[in-house]
Amino acid sequence: MNSHAPDLTRGVLPAELLPVSGFITTSRAGDDHALHDLILRVNAGSLAYLGVPASLVYRWACLCGRWAPDLQVFIAQVLRHTGNLDHFLVQPAALDHHRHAHGLLETSITAAELAMSAEHDPASLMPLPLQVDELQQVCSAAAFLFDVAKVFDPSPGDDALRGAEPELTPYGDLSRCWRSSWKALAARNPLLAGWMYHIGRPGSCSATAVRVARSLTHQAVRAAWHMPSSLPTRPPRNA
Repeated sequence: MNSHAPDLTRGVLPAELLPVSGFITTSRAGDDHALHDLILRVNAGSLAYLGVPASLVYRWACLCGRWAPDLQVFIAQVLRHTGNLDHFLVQPAALDHHRHAHGLLETSITAAELAMSAEHDPASLMPLPLQVDELQQVCSAAAFLFDVAKVFDPSPGDDALRGAEPELTPYGDLSRCWRSSWKALAARNPLLAGWMYHIGRPGSCSATAVRVARSLTHQAVRAAWHMPSSLPTRPPRNA
């Protein structure tokens, strides 16, 4: 990741040794419904006051159903531990794309959908594939969280320069957003944590499987930036 990499990264399996299948288990723990519960709170619970459009809540719930339990828990913990969940749900994505309220959430959802299916059309609310292999799930989760560090910025920036770089890098200090969440994942599923580490960190990687996964993630994020918004245009809250 970077100089603020999560603790315990010395124990991460080298990228060349990561298995490409069989690393997502079906075991369940007490926090397995954390993301589902969060989406319910956004839909009609304690976070409903943020006014997240129903179409985004629906798409997010569909994604949740395609992510394995360990990924769901990790995503929910990352969002919760940023301390800026409201920002993630309501703020614009950038100055040069999705400048409206809820733009960051919309592009994050779109990137995750496109990582699962490059032919997906978000505007049509078409269903996602019923079966999503493990690496696609990991890429989808990484794409969803790729720009989560934007919640620490008081105003949106411009993604054009980032998009022009040969290697797309996460926005800001990604590990700052998921440090404690990553440590919990490493204790629960070290192989999945290894994949998230190698896909999410900046810089190149020599392992072919990781290069392919990073490329899929980056392409999905870039494509989401260029995808027209399906939401009515309105100014962001507190603008």
